[in-house]
Amino acid sequence: MSTNPRIYLDFNATGPIGPAARATMAEAMVVVGNPSSIHAEGRAARDLVEQARNRVAGLVGRPREEVVFTSGGTEANRIGVEWLAAVAEQRGLPRVVASAGTDHPSLRGAVAALVARGWEQRRLAADLTGVGVVALTLVNHELGTLASLPARAGGTLVHVDAVQAAGKIALEGLAADAIAISAHKLGGPQGTGALITSVEPDGQIGEKIGDEIDAGHQERGRRPGTENTVGIAGFGAAVQAIDLAAWPAVTALGARLEEGLIALGARINGAGSPRIGGTVNAAFTGVRGESIVIALDLVGIAASTGAACTSGSTKPSPVLLAIGQTPTEAREAVRFSLGRTTTMAEIDRVLAALPPILARARR
Repeated sequence: MSTNPRIYLDFNATGPIGPAARATMAEAMVVVGNPSSIHAEGRAARDLVEQARNRVAGLVGRPREEVVFTSGGTEANRIGVEWLAAVAEQRGLPRVVASAGTDHPSLRGAVAALVARGWEQRRLAADLTGVGVVALTLVNHELGTLASLPARAGGTLVHVDAVQAAGKIALEGLAADAIAISAHKLGGPQGTGALITSVEPDGQIGEKIGDEIDAGHQERGRRPGTENTVGIAGFGAAVQAIDLAAWPAVTALGARLEEGLIALGARINGAGSPRIGGTVNAAFTGVRGESIVIALDLVGIAASTGAACTSGSTKPSPVLLAIGQTPTEAREAVRFSLGRTTTMAEIDRVLAALPPILARARR
């Protein structure tokens, strides 16, 4: 086994907690109060939550009142789509949801829940006539492809999954009614995220989020349950530490990796579309991506075959199938996703490690 330090190239699954978030979380751990309590200890905890709310609001350029803390991007996608569907129904909009086949499983699942209760699903297109809700992924989790928001029509409401976009591109001015982001994709802890929404359905809490009971008053009655104070504090610190000007350097490293992979015979999935940079989805004809990922792991390199949420599945990637690949082609994919701590030396080590791995796999 290699004695070199391990190389982590699976940032799209989760990233390391940054120094600012770690320090802030350590300080928050000694705050004992419940943020819903009105005594001094409770107010101290509430202050941590509200500081983070201000920072998250600043990240997307929205009023702080629009930020609802969640357990992560998956819950934010679910609630966002449900809320917009409820508002659409209250406004008499068509019970039609438009989405792509390349979305993250959490967004596809939220759309499927609408279909299960009678909504019609359409493929996302430029013309939104007759569509009540759009569910759109801004940056694809497997390909790094960048979507553009379609022009609204007839009051259409738009939910944007910005989990893979946050911290990489500016989100201010995004023409969306609801936005989902996740802390652990941008240097914060796992188990914390946010839904930022400018519209809410009328009715009780249970009706809003799909539960059958009125379970609590937290987050201004929009998401019951005691806030994850420590996680939220770390989330806010991670957001404050984001430097968008540093992302082009990650893009350059991704381009170097992609160039080297192509020289080794790889095809790059998504190469014909605008991409965010830092995500390289490569495939080698005749070689299973899973075999490459396992071999890389054995020499100290972490990569993946796709979404972490479906890593235990033996089925080919729905994203790659949706862009027209055969099941065999889709199973050949390996995703390398880079972050701000990735170095050129690490990229060179990956490219040096691959030739013998590919040779063994082909034999």
